[in-house]
Amino acid sequence: MGILYDYFRAPGDDAVRRRLDENDAMSPLDDPFPGIALKTIDPTVILGQLIAAALGRGWDVDLMKDRLIWPEGGEQDPGHEGPWVTRLSDQARDALAGIPADRVPALAEQWATAEEFHGYGDPEYLREVITDFIALTMQAGERNEAVYCWICL
Repeated sequence: MGILYDYFRAPGDDAVRRRLDENDAMSPLDDPFPGIALKTIDPTVILGQLIAAALGRGWDVDLMKDRLIWPEGGEQDPGHEGPWVTRLSDQARDALAGIPADRVPALAEQWATAEEFHGYGDPEYLREVITDFIALTMQAGERNEAVYCWICL
């Protein structure tokens, strides 16, 4: 079993923390926060490469600026074995929300070649993923919500 990544939108860090505390840190995806479940698309590198392509620039480590919001103080606890929740920057959210539908096929083709897909990037599947990310991030922006990623080993 690989690492699980669930992306969801929520009204704020406190609401996410409360839900994780209430449900033993299980993914809050769809209970109560809408989003998408993914297995192999991490927020910093692989999703960052999509955002870099959408913005027409190269990927670098500072592009995403996601930050750990759960567990609180988790940055200082090297023994914590998950799960974790990071918050994507509003700039990342808005970059995804701003992808025009007519660019999705070309972006999926480009993204499928990312080294981290190890030659198994499927453009058809990635088109669906991009479309799902566009919808999720547009809804988050319209509601002044943030986008989060729940990560579990």
